[in-house]
Amino acid sequence: MSPAVNRIYRFADFTLDTSEHRLLRGGREIYLPPRTFETLVYLVDRHGHLVKKNELLDTLWADAFVTENALTRCIKEVREALEDDAHQPRYIKTIHRVGYKFIADVEEIPLPSSYDELKELAATKVLLTEQLERETPLENLEPAERVVPPAEPVHDLPIEQPGPRSLPQTVLRAAIAGVAVVGLMLLAYFLRPKQMPPPAQIRSIAVLPFKPLVADARDESLELGMADTLITTLRNVSQITVRPTSAVRKYRALDQDALAAGREQRVDAVLEGTIQKLGDRIRVTVRLLRVADGAQLWADKFDQESTDIFLIQDSISEQVAGTVAVKLTGEQRELLTKRYTTNIEAYQLYLKGRYFLNKSTEEDFRKSIEYFQQALEKDPNYALADAGLADSYAQLGSYDLIQTKDSFPRARTALTRALERDGKLGEAHASFGFILMNYYWDWTEAERQFKQAIDLNPNYAMAHNWYSQYLAFMGRSEEAIREAKRAEEIDPLSPWNNSGFVSFLARQYDDAIRASQNTLELDPNFAVAHMIIGLSYVQKKMYDEGISELQRAKANPDSRALLAYAYAAAGRKSEARKILDELEQLSKQKYVSPFPIAVVYTGLGDNDRAFEALEKAYAERSWGMGMLEVNPVFDPLRADPRFAVLLRHVNSASGA
Repeated sequence: MSPAVNRIYRFADFTLDTSEHRLLRGGREIYLPPRTFETLVYLVDRHGHLVKKNELLDTLWADAFVTENALTRCIKEVREALEDDAHQPRYIKTIHRVGYKFIADVEEIPLPSSYDELKELAATKVLLTEQLERETPLENLEPAERVVPPAEPVHDLPIEQPGPRSLPQTVLRAAIAGVAVVGLMLLAYFLRPKQMPPPAQIRSIAVLPFKPLVADARDESLELGMADTLITTLRNVSQITVRPTSAVRKYRALDQDALAAGREQRVDAVLEGTIQKLGDRIRVTVRLLRVADGAQLWADKFDQESTDIFLIQDSISEQVAGTVAVKLTGEQRELLTKRYTTNIEAYQLYLKGRYFLNKSTEEDFRKSIEYFQQALEKDPNYALADAGLADSYAQLGSYDLIQTKDSFPRARTALTRALERDGKLGEAHASFGFILMNYYWDWTEAERQFKQAIDLNPNYAMAHNWYSQYLAFMGRSEEAIREAKRAEEIDPLSPWNNSGFVSFLARQYDDAIRASQNTLELDPNFAVAHMIIGLSYVQKKMYDEGISELQRAKANPDSRALLAYAYAAAGRKSEARKILDELEQLSKQKYVSPFPIAVVYTGLGDNDRAFEALEKAYAERSWGMGMLEVNPVFDPLRADPRFAVLLRHVNSASGA
């Protein structure tokens, strides 16, 4: 856009100052978002002329992808600021299907380019004052009209003097008042700091779970799902970091302070909204707040048919991208308003699936599978539903809730379908890399999938997290730690991203302990952190500290096995065997992976049984086998020829 530079426009009782980026009504400043302000300036600068919609879109949004909805919203915001009526306009007239025309009378006052011009304007004010003095004695003027001329007026400037009684008094008085106002504005202009600090840039955003308009009409799957959908969409804008759903889902309380959540998430801005379904309609209000000062950067409200929820999401995504003034690539523009399904029922079922998947219990994983499958029945081409289904199966296997042979192949099938339908799903590529690494041991393809995921979505923290694990498994410790730090930068409050796991595999035990202790400040109940600290202490031969930490981990087969391993390493073998018996009894009631059993036998020094358990873990493709080569726990087995054979099997099992 190239509107008139350094001008002041006046219309009615409004003053539009382009140099200061301000709209004033009398002495009151009226806030307009940056793009809305530019829209008003463009129309005012071309007052009296038709401005076509395409011209406005091409000029004002040259570096961003928007639809006509964005322009409509800006015009609406301008009208609200001017208190204009679209049906009986005083300022902006809509030319149906063509564009807009600014119809009010506009006075243009160019700002001076030098101090000499300011001096000339001041001299004009003096001469006009003298003319009025000749017409009306000062004592006859009302107090508000009295203007006392300076003792030494400027007469040496080449300005034509008006003849006697050439101007009516009312005109002279208005002119003097106008010049006085302009003089004050110009004085402020020249005395202002030469370089104003730029506005804070928005580089990171947290999209909070939406809240119900009516407290007793909650639909948590829709509230969290709306946020989840926007997070997925906005992640396609690589210039901003968007906190993942796992980081924001805890802010579901009705009295949650949005700015407090933003400060806790360490972001520049928060997007918060309310949502409610009313029969076949849906009401949404949303606003973007700057965390530093609470300023409202953008806000809007929607009341549409529930089938138009996709349009609402598109509008929000466009406005957020426009407000933070990012420059989008063509591909980003396409992804910002991409529809993964047009079936509202399929979408609502998908939201329920995501809701239960994020709750992370066995029962909820199974519920999420049911909803994703129902969504796919409504829309068999719904790639996101297939990706969600894959994540549900993969989580069941990763948590050792079912055998990996019953989970990961199903996850792979669903991911293959998802990527065949949409190869640009960064999250799906990351999930594919995860199962290839942890079950298929297809190392080359796993790395390719991780890299593709990061290329498509550089701000997806879990892609960096999983890739860091892959690099650690490969013994590429420095790269692994760099990737882990990148994941932490993107999502600094995620326990997984702060756990110190790759530092432990790199045998940097002090770093692993520090990282996990920091994690426990975020989540004191995070079992993985207790396990990493405990194992690190054991490797440092600080057995009492290690045992104490492992005792604090939430009881599950993995944590119990590690505690038994610590007891055995400390010489307390009877206590280790007691836990081993406990795990064997538990395996008769539910699935227990042979991998943690192998850990216990390794601690006890029973190498034969340790290898027997590892062979079973290999046959079942237990996820822990992928890190066999770098896991310090198995150091006592490395000299045994059977260990080298087992490693060859794992490393050559690619694609099996």
